[in-house]
Amino acid sequence: MHEADMHQALKTYATDGEPPLALTAAGVLTAGRRSRRNRRLAGVAGAGLAIVLAGLAGFVVHDNATPGRRTPVAGPEFGAAGPCPFPPGARPPGTIAADEPLSPELADWAATKVTCYLNEELPRLLPSARFAPMPGVPAGALIAFSHGGEPPWGNRVDALALIRDAAGTGDLTVMVGVADRSAGAEAADACRRTQVGECTVRNGPDGVTVTVGTEADGTPADLPRTCVVRVYRGHSEIYVQVSSTDQQAVDGGAPRKTRPEPVLTEDQAVQLALSPELFLFP
Repeated sequence: MHEADMHQALKTYATDGEPPLALTAAGVLTAGRRSRRNRRLAGVAGAGLAIVLAGLAGFVVHDNATPGRRTPVAGPEFGAAGPCPFPPGARPPGTIAADEPLSPELADWAATKVTCYLNEELPRLLPSARFAPMPGVPAGALIAFSHGGEPPWGNRVDALALIRDAAGTGDLTVMVGVADRSAGAEAADACRRTQVGECTVRNGPDGVTVTVGTEADGTPADLPRTCVVRVYRGHSEIYVQVSSTDQQAVDGGAPRKTRPEPVLTEDQAVQLALSPELFLFP
C-alpha cells in the first residue's frame, strides 16, 4: 500500500465515529503544542520520567460552590477496541536516528504497527475493559500518531487511552521512539541514583534494559498510583505508563484517584513494553 493510501486509511480509522480530529501534519503539530502546554511533570521514580496529562477543555467543568466536585459535560464514550485498519507490512526504508525526525513513511508505518498491536493486545490483557479517547489528544483510543517536527517529538509515535472496568477508570500511555544505543545504560544509571520515588532496573531478554518507576514507599493511600516502564532495545525506546486516575483535573489541581490501582499491574506493564511487536527500530 502506498504512503498516501496508508495515511488516508489510518486517518479514516482514527476519526470514524469521533469528532473530526484529522491526523494531518498541521493538525498533529497544533495538537502536539497543545499537549505540551498541558503536560505536567510528575516525580515518579527517576529523573526525567513524565506523566502525560492531556488537555481537558470541554471534558469537565468544576462546581466552584462545591470544592472538589466534578460535573461531567460531555464525557468520553467507552467502547470495545477497534480492528486493525490494515496490515502495516514491512518497515519502509529511511533514516533511523535519535537526532533526526522519522520520515512520513516511517511515521505512518510505526503508527499503524502500534495501533494494530495495542488494539489486539489490550483486550487480551484486560478482557472486561472498555476504552475511550484521551481528551485533547489528536487521535482516538489506542490509535498511535506522530507529533511531527524535530526530535524529541518527531522521532516517536504515541498512543493514549482512558480504560474502564469494574474497578474504575484509569489511563494508558504508550510511546515508541528512536534512541541512541547508549540510552539504556544511561537510563539504568539514572534509575539507580534516583531519590524521587522508587526505581528498579531489570534485565530483559537478550540484554534488554528495563526500568520500572513507581511512587515512593509511604505515599498516602488516597493518592493516585502510577507505574512507568521504559525498555531499551536496539534503537527503540518503549515507554508504557499506567495510572489509577481518569486524568480529570480537580479544582485546577492534579487528578484524583479513580480506581484502587493502575489499569495494568507492574508485571503486565513490563510485559507490554517488552512486546516484540513494539520493537520497531533495531
